[in-house]
Amino acid sequence: MGTMRRRAAGVVLAGLVAVGGALAAAPPALADEGLTVGASSRYVLDTRATTVEATLDLELRNVSPDQVTDGGVYQYYYNAFAVPVPAGAEDVVALSGGSDLPVSLSRTEDPSTVMARISFPDLLYRQTRSITLTYTVPGAPPRSEDWTRVGRGYATFVTSSPGDPGRNRVEVVAPDGLSFESTVDGFEPGGSGDTDTWTLTQNTDATGIWAVVSLRDPDLVDERVVDVSGTALTLESFPDDTKWTDFVAGVVTDGIPTLERLVGEPWPGGLQRIREDATPSLRGYDGWFDSDGDEIVVGEALDDDLILHELSHAWLSSDRFDERWQYEGLAQVVAERAVRAGGGDPFTQPVVRRGDSGAVPLNRWGGGAGARSTDLEAWAYPASYQVTTQLLGDLDDDTFASVVGAGIRGERAYDPPGTADHTGGRTTWQRWLDLIESRGDTSGAAKVFRTWVLTADQATELKGRAAAREEYAALDEADGVWTPPEGLRDAMTLWDFERAGHVHDAVVGLGEDAVAVQAAAEATGLDVPGPVRDSYEDAAFDEQYAALATSLPAAARAITAVGAATAFADEDRGPFGDLGEALLGIDDRALESLAHLTAGEVPEAQAAADEVQARSGWVMPLGVGLPVLVLLVVAAGVLLTVLLVRRRPSQLPKHARVAQGVGLDPLQVEELRDPLVVGPQQLDVDGGVDRLPVDRLEAVRAEEVHLEGEAEEPREAEVARAHDEPVEDARPDPAAEERGLHGEGAHLSEVLPEDVQRTAADDPAR
Repeated sequence: MGTMRRRAAGVVLAGLVAVGGALAAAPPALADEGLTVGASSRYVLDTRATTVEATLDLELRNVSPDQVTDGGVYQYYYNAFAVPVPAGAEDVVALSGGSDLPVSLSRTEDPSTVMARISFPDLLYRQTRSITLTYTVPGAPPRSEDWTRVGRGYATFVTSSPGDPGRNRVEVVAPDGLSFESTVDGFEPGGSGDTDTWTLTQNTDATGIWAVVSLRDPDLVDERVVDVSGTALTLESFPDDTKWTDFVAGVVTDGIPTLERLVGEPWPGGLQRIREDATPSLRGYDGWFDSDGDEIVVGEALDDDLILHELSHAWLSSDRFDERWQYEGLAQVVAERAVRAGGGDPFTQPVVRRGDSGAVPLNRWGGGAGARSTDLEAWAYPASYQVTTQLLGDLDDDTFASVVGAGIRGERAYDPPGTADHTGGRTTWQRWLDLIESRGDTSGAAKVFRTWVLTADQATELKGRAAAREEYAALDEADGVWTPPEGLRDAMTLWDFERAGHVHDAVVGLGEDAVAVQAAAEATGLDVPGPVRDSYEDAAFDEQYAALATSLPAAARAITAVGAATAFADEDRGPFGDLGEALLGIDDRALESLAHLTAGEVPEAQAAADEVQARSGWVMPLGVGLPVLVLLVVAAGVLLTVLLVRRRPSQLPKHARVAQGVGLDPLQVEELRDPLVVGPQQLDVDGGVDRLPVDRLEAVRAEEVHLEGEAEEPREAEVARAHDEPVEDARPDPAAEERGLHGEGAHLSEVLPEDVQRTAADDPAR
């Protein structure tokens, strides 16, 4: 601004105009209005020399007329003009009309900027002066207070042009192929040959153009690859900035496993590189996560809090959460915990208040990384951090991870933890509030939302929520370890509290039945059949709720019956009991009942279990009775056999080893096929009478003609002839003639090989 001197009667008022810097003098208004300025600046980047050559052309004209008053004539003149230049500027030279003008440099509040004061002879009314200011910008080392950088393949510096609207121009010239970024929009690209030119002619503020620009050769970087959590990350730094690379590599290696633990989810990938660049700061940020480019872009600062904040956006982003304050607040709280876990000190966030000027409900904070920061960002970032800290700050790491992980996965608060949301979608602010209160057991969360987050219209959505949640909690307690039916959970998730009330009334009486099923399973040692539990938890329509009133009690009865059946089948009753169970199919029916139950086929399971119960009383009687019956049958068979043997027909037993019709004398032994014949103890082979053994002869009456099996009186027996007779002889004498009878014949069972003689050649028995 201007510094003015005033004198009467020909004394000239002198002024100094300072543009864009810290110099100011009162009264400035007259000087500003009395001087017109045309300006054009040009900045040429020399990548080989790693310098920027700057040229500023000024056209000054005094338009403040002399004033005549009773006290004399007042003249207004200017004898100096100040412009901002980089703090490290070298060879600062001002020329006007072929002559050098004095230039002095003075500090400002910004360590990167100094004011160059150009002095010249008094510039009176209607006089003009053309001035050319030149200087060289070498840049400062990384992480210096002076943020001007000029190095191999990159440069960041301030540009300015203190001209009036319509009389301003800034040009930046650089080798082609470099990326370009600026703190302001409006630079137009152009150029020809092997150079590119970016031009801006629109004033950025009342003092002209003020813009910080950054140029970068994307191919001229130092790279290092870091392998962590199955991902190869490329670190790209400015050439020769190995300190930054070493620092980031350490933060990434230690930080990602810590972040995985804090968010309850493994590293999701989706990141390829972390790049050192001044671009974020030119847009008002310390860094950002660029999901489109799969990269994190940060400045040169060695800030672990910043690196971890940006890394956490791999999980916490607009892909997972609806509102910007949700994922930005979480990212900062997660980064803070990670820094502390590593023994560091996190960045101290500024404190803001809901009533601050320019503050808004956080649900109105939009935008995203890459957009220009505004005054709202300066308030919303710390506000989001404060809100998230109030909501989750007191949770231990495990509980914190369960809540944050549920939000990342899109879980519904009313489903069991770990249950994937079958509807998909991002976590809205409503679902986030439910998760915080349900999974984090955080009280007062709704009040925090009402104060910091919600618009007036959104706050009305809270009506009825507290009462609905109390009813839901009571039902969830009443049905044991099961989860309330899907119809109720869906209504609660969607904040449809009217529908939630209807479903609650329909299912509130089912809690006792659900507990009965669980109690039956616990008492029998069986698992609750999955289909039975699913029928309760998946119920979503009135018809299904009504059916449960019948199906759940039936399931409890079936579980009890099947448990009794399987227990009965498993009892040890000894061999007779096992026999009875096998005969009655007890094990098979018990297993069948269990299979039906497991499949959720309750009626079939009940029927099979009832069969086991009905047959159970016959196990021991049948197991004992059957062997006794078998013994009785066997004994009867033996007895009958004995009786039959004694009364069997008098027919010559046939022996497979004895040739039929061999005529042997009762006292003569013929060599047969086998050396030892096992047979009746007295087997005399003879022509026999009526084919009877000689020791079983029976007398027959004279009138009987060739009959068998008819016993006569023993005393009337007649000795058989050597051959059968067609008709019996006359009545025998009272005393039977003995001829090799009653054991006197050969006993073939006792004939051994050495006792056998061959039949003589003249043996009449042929």
